[in-house]
Amino acid sequence: GSDVVVTDTWVSMGQEEEYAKRIEEFAGYEVNSSLMAKANDGAVFLHCLPRHPEEVTDEVFYSEQSLVFPEAENRMWTVMAVMAAQLGKA
Repeated sequence: GSDVVVTDTWVSMGQEEEYAKRIEEFAGYEVNSSLMAKANDGAVFLHCLPRHPEEVTDEVFYSEQSLVFPEAENRMWTVMAVMAAQLGKA
């Protein structure tokens, strides 16, 4: 099993014309409770956002296993620190 299950956005900004192709190619790779049940006890779920329903079910995305929102907050603080350093404020 695994301790962390991670997925990414299947269609990134600027790739909208590939949406149908990517959805077809990634069909069956949705993160759902069945997949999470195969992970180790205490496993967590991560996603870089924005999230689309074909990538992960609501059941997993909003579960106690999901660390999506703390992950996003950590990313925000990291970006702010890099910006502050670039502006000579750090």
